[in-house]
Amino acid sequence: MVLAESTNETDSSAAEAKDAAESQAIIEQTMGAEADAKSPASNESAKPDTEEKPKAWIPSAVKYDWVQLTSNEWLKGNIKGMYKDSLEFDSDKLDLLDIDWKDVKILRSHRVNNVNIDGIGATSGILEITDDSVHLINDYEDKEYNRSKLISFAPGGKRERDLWGVKATLGIDIKQGNTDQLDYTAKLNMKRRASTTRFLLDYIGNISKTNGGDGSLIETINNHRVNASYDYYKTRHFFYTPVFVELYSDPFTNIDLKTTLGAGVGYTVIDDGRTELSFSGGPAFVKTDFDSVAEGENTSESTPAAVFKTSYDLELTKALDFIARYNIQVGNQASGGYTHHIILTVDSEIIGALDLDVSFIWDRTSNPTEASDGTTPVPDDYRVTFGISYTY
Repeated sequence: MVLAESTNETDSSAAEAKDAAESQAIIEQTMGAEADAKSPASNESAKPDTEEKPKAWIPSAVKYDWVQLTSNEWLKGNIKGMYKDSLEFDSDKLDLLDIDWKDVKILRSHRVNNVNIDGIGATSGILEITDDSVHLINDYEDKEYNRSKLISFAPGGKRERDLWGVKATLGIDIKQGNTDQLDYTAKLNMKRRASTTRFLLDYIGNISKTNGGDGSLIETINNHRVNASYDYYKTRHFFYTPVFVELYSDPFTNIDLKTTLGAGVGYTVIDDGRTELSFSGGPAFVKTDFDSVAEGENTSESTPAAVFKTSYDLELTKALDFIARYNIQVGNQASGGYTHHIILTVDSEIIGALDLDVSFIWDRTSNPTEASDGTTPVPDDYRVTFGISYTY
């Protein structure tokens, strides 16, 4: 037992002595290297003929997604999706970012993504994207595509709510005193974006009440419009719409409910991250129920129609956006003839997700229907609205 303890103490002393010797050798080697570095002659002799450039650092996408910008900065976080040449990227420190796709140099994902490739269609896999190529890896293929063919992508297995974008706007104007008046405007924009499909829903409603002279408020404006469409992107620019629908109600223009149901195709002319311009349209069926009609007239009219839509979005600055929507509908005279809905909006960022929303709205019905009291609504309605919007 004494012998074993003696042996252990001897081994421990030997190990400590070895460590001390190695440490001293490292110190002497370091001091020698520093002395050589200070010597001009040493520097000249040690300088290689050709300097070897350090290799660029590229992180491994294991737990996070990585994005390198054209400025060579790296961002770590999670990809939310790329659509319309805009990458949504969630960073722990910088929060949710919208990055122009042209500013992305390298992208590496750690999750399977649903990808839409021009000419190929929908596919999925782990993404590695460089300046000019898209490398897609999954269980059954390992392929490379030209980056210019990439239309969109979104991480697979995302929560449903992550696919949605919502913007709600509310404007209220209250007047009391010599004039009692209440004006209310609400807008709701909802969008669901996947790798190859897009669902859009827009609502706008206006209500105005004014003093009737006896202390009560009389309604002078009450109109509501809902537009919804489902788009499928076949290529980067061409899409078709299997179904679109519009519901419109405005008793003050003698329309109790106007229902439009149709299908069509569309084409995106400009899409460069800052500007988006697209046109779409197709055939539709329109049914109009009137609020009241002259004696002997039909209370509703149905007609085939042609629908044309223009959508224009322009990012004026980082905090200022211009949005224009122009919808045209052409049906028979009994259903209103030519009608259009124009809305021009300027969004100015206040702070974070809050924006100031200013909109000009112009609704026109070329052939309004006479009401039961013999009055005929004027063809044009104009409105300017102000509101605060919140974007999710």
